[in-house]
Amino acid sequence: MTTESTESPQLGELDDILDVTEERQLERPDAVDEPLAARTLFLHRRVVTIKPDRIEVRPPKSAVVVPLFGVALTAGLLALLATSVDSFPFWLMGILLLFAVVLLPLSGLSLVYALMGANIVADRGGQNVSTKQRFLGLGIGTNELIPFWKIRELLVEDEGREIARAGGALPAEEFAQWQLVLVKKSGTRHIIGSVSTPRQHEEEGLQQIFEVAEAFSALTEAPIRGPIW
Repeated sequence: MTTESTESPQLGELDDILDVTEERQLERPDAVDEPLAARTLFLHRRVVTIKPDRIEVRPPKSAVVVPLFGVALTAGLLALLATSVDSFPFWLMGILLLFAVVLLPLSGLSLVYALMGANIVADRGGQNVSTKQRFLGLGIGTNELIPFWKIRELLVEDEGREIARAGGALPAEEFAQWQLVLVKKSGTRHIIGSVSTPRQHEEEGLQQIFEVAEAFSALTEAPIRGPIW
């Protein structure tokens, strides 16, 4: 008897949460008059620069902080080794020198990428979308060129909303996690960017990510599917 009375309120609360989630079905935001008008939009850790013939998705300026620290640390370490050769044991100097040799190129490449690199570039002239093949999380490496005609759709989805699991539907998470995904005809997915907002302001996050989706759709002529969850 005690077990039944304890479980019933919990099941009732879960049903109420699911009912509220099902009632809050979102509609597509209003279309932008000029989706390719020159402007800059901000996503999570990415900056989207939109021009009539080109869209670039780049890291934010704050991305230079970590590689700058790495370069400064390496420079200081090399200066210390150069001025204090007689103060360190030979084995310790070898370890410090090896650390500096590894850290300096990684920090330098990361700094160059943060200043001049781009995650994704859509170009009307080339009729393709260029995505960076990331190396060690640095966004450095070869590019994958995706012709416009190979793009099946641009998907707007919320990973934080109701997710189907083996045990049934789970209620939405506290934060809406909207993301824009480029889906090739082969089924390969490339995440263009994402936005996280509190659940009570999920419409604002949807508007923000959908504006980027409309720009990519206008440039590539790929259809938009969503919002879905």
